[in-house]
Amino acid sequence: MNSTEHSGGGYLTNNFVFDPASTWFMCGLYIILGTTAICCNLLDIVVFCTNHELRRKYLFFMALDFGELIDGLCYFLTSIGRGSAVLDGTFGKPISFHACFFERYWVQALIMGTEVPALITIVLSIERILAVYKPKFYSTYVTTKTKILSLVGVAMIELCFISLAGYSAYHNYEMANTRHCAVITSTSTFYATFHFSFVVSAYVVSFICLLTIYIIHRKMRKNTSMKYGNKRDPQLVLFLCVTGTAMVLITFPSIVMLGIRYRLFAVNDIVVGLMYSTPGFMTVIDTILNFIFRPEYRSQVKRLAKLKFDSAQTKTNMVTVTRATMTVMRSSTIVDGRTQLKFN
Repeated sequence: MNSTEHSGGGYLTNNFVFDPASTWFMCGLYIILGTTAICCNLLDIVVFCTNHELRRKYLFFMALDFGELIDGLCYFLTSIGRGSAVLDGTFGKPISFHACFFERYWVQALIMGTEVPALITIVLSIERILAVYKPKFYSTYVTTKTKILSLVGVAMIELCFISLAGYSAYHNYEMANTRHCAVITSTSTFYATFHFSFVVSAYVVSFICLLTIYIIHRKMRKNTSMKYGNKRDPQLVLFLCVTGTAMVLITFPSIVMLGIRYRLFAVNDIVVGLMYSTPGFMTVIDTILNFIFRPEYRSQVKRLAKLKFDSAQTKTNMVTVTRATMTVMRSSTIVDGRTQLKFN
């Protein structure tokens, strides 16, 4: 499919196939997935934040949950934005890349929702590698302060990325044929390619490095009598599962989006919705893996549930006692009144 010149200026890029039924399916899927992902992320954050030891130990995982929370929010915002455009009849009308980036409220969340978790995954991978391969260095230098500084570095890098995205969209009057305002129709071809390539590469490289360290670690344990880094091993296995799953799930939307951008194929919104929803499933899977592999996570969930139950039970008991007290007081008042009448 070739680009055609648009009467309003710029070139019309036939990137997406618009069909109202398919778009409504995508919006419904995003609403459900976004809500589920946000709930899972908030559960993880609450569980980690309400325990001092978990808060200190899993600071990076809390940051990863925050990054995935942005991703969950982006599904919600994208669904509302695109659904509103379908309702008012403007969704199938051309729009410039500049207008998409600077006048639509979900584009930045789409970009950050995958880039921030990818950056934090890189930091987490480095931390896991140091914990297993250089335990003394890890114990000495990887402190809460250095972790916070690492996260500040992630925020600064993401600020540079989003600024580069904005620069690529500024006065970019290439026209998209629909108002999806996805990453590929809101930024330049260069940035869109960089975005999806970086996200996939981050998970692939992290997984390969972690797998290599895991294999080396296993061989060292077999060849020596020392239980080298044994306490770190379960966490390494867990993060291998998380990173490997993310690597697979994040690849699908990247291939589809870049294929559409380079006009290799055209797909409807059912395919786009299903493919682009895979990163959202990552959040649900992470929560399940936390519950399976982390005993302290399970204990904290049970503790919070017990506190909630005890609180509800206490309120119920207080209401019961209050009602009983009021009943007794009313009865006493009636009896006193009758006694007084008899006396008179």
